[in-house]
Amino acid sequence: MSAVLLPSLIDDEDAEAAQRRTARRERRIKRQLRLGREGELNIVSMIDVFAVLVFFLLVTASITAARLNVLALDLPGKAAVASKPMPRPSITVLDAALLVDIGDGQPQRYARSADGKALAMLPERLLAAKRRAPKQEAIDLLVGPEVAYADVVAVIDAMRAATPAAVRAGYPGELFPRMAIGDAAGSAP
Repeated sequence: MSAVLLPSLIDDEDAEAAQRRTARRERRIKRQLRLGREGELNIVSMIDVFAVLVFFLLVTASITAARLNVLALDLPGKAAVASKPMPRPSITVLDAALLVDIGDGQPQRYARSADGKALAMLPERLLAAKRRAPKQEAIDLLVGPEVAYADVVAVIDAMRAATPAAVRAGYPGELFPRMAIGDAAGSAP
């Protein structure tokens, strides 16, 4: 019989506690209205939210800045606009040929074959381009639509190879450290 009375006793205590809480809340609201306080703004939680937002904004800004530094864009200054820039040397890799323009506007055509004679001539032509414009550090690599990826990598390797003639001439190991890669003229995007 005591087991039956116990749950009803607990329910009565919970109901009384809930009534006391409700009564306290009503008294607090009446007191605030009497004192003229209609509502308060909890600034502490707002400051917490802003602190978290500032952290994420700083992290995002630093990551974005790091990505922009990776691009290493060289924008032309006012002096560069006034003077006519020298044309950049370019190498065009096509299915059957390799066109090398050292910046003089007269591209030389080398037939691509399995023996790699065109790639063997490439360092010599690049050294001629460097002698023509010693301050030039950039070169363009244009690739045709049907050229295999391995062929492009072979051309890049040949471009970056330090030849003994270039070292004897006093040039650094890599003649053109900056390279722009794009589609050859007339190729599909």
